[in-house]
Amino acid sequence: MVKKVNQSVLCVVFLLFALVMLSLFAQDSSPGVQPEGLVAPSGGERLTLWDMIKAGGVILWIIGGLGFIGLVWAIYLLLVITPRRELPANLIRRFYHLLQAGDYKAIMELCENRDEIISKMVYAGVKLVGHDRYVIQDAMESEGERGASLLWQKISYLNNIGVLAPLLGLLGTVWGMMQAFGAIAFNDAQVKGITMAYSVATAMVTTAGGLVIAIPAMAIYFYLRGRLNRIIFEIEAIGAEFVELLTRGARR
Repeated sequence: MVKKVNQSVLCVVFLLFALVMLSLFAQDSSPGVQPEGLVAPSGGERLTLWDMIKAGGVILWIIGGLGFIGLVWAIYLLLVITPRRELPANLIRRFYHLLQAGDYKAIMELCENRDEIISKMVYAGVKLVGHDRYVIQDAMESEGERGASLLWQKISYLNNIGVLAPLLGLLGTVWGMMQAFGAIAFNDAQVKGITMAYSVATAMVTTAGGLVIAIPAMAIYFYLRGRLNRIIFEIEAIGAEFVELLTRGARR
């Protein structure tokens, strides 16, 4: 499952990169022609937000799409990766009571079709009741590591967006400055400085857009990383107690 997801993400990244490069080379980059969106405003006028968006071109729209995906994914993770979901208090109490009573059949029925890491760990341990302690502990730890890896994989996509967005912005800026310097090479000396300053300002729009997307994405990623670390710590502590109960029950 994880391999399929990774392959899908790689395909999306390559498609985005191909789209960016095709859009760049499709533009008219001849040195004698001023690129669209880089025409300096008349005296007294200011560069509006819409002018900046138009100056950013296709790359800025791609960064915006990446930001929308990141926003939706961040909201999903904030709702899904929570201690309440991975460590439901009622479920933990039922596990304690059933383990103390030695009702392993009821525990296995309770764990079936549940996605919580703790449920999968308990299920893996109950299946090996009667074996040595280290066998039960190893099985539960392996299941816990597998579940934690899936959660880490989910939040890593936010980190990927935080890295890709400014790189795309930098690519748009470099390309825009190349076009800007090529365009001003044939301008009159009197307007060359103004045109150059305006062209550089509009070329920097994509970098600004990439940073606007990357900074919140990385901030949410760091927050979720801290939350996930706390969840894993609590799961390890509860799992150690369950190993003791399973080992004790096997000795009866």
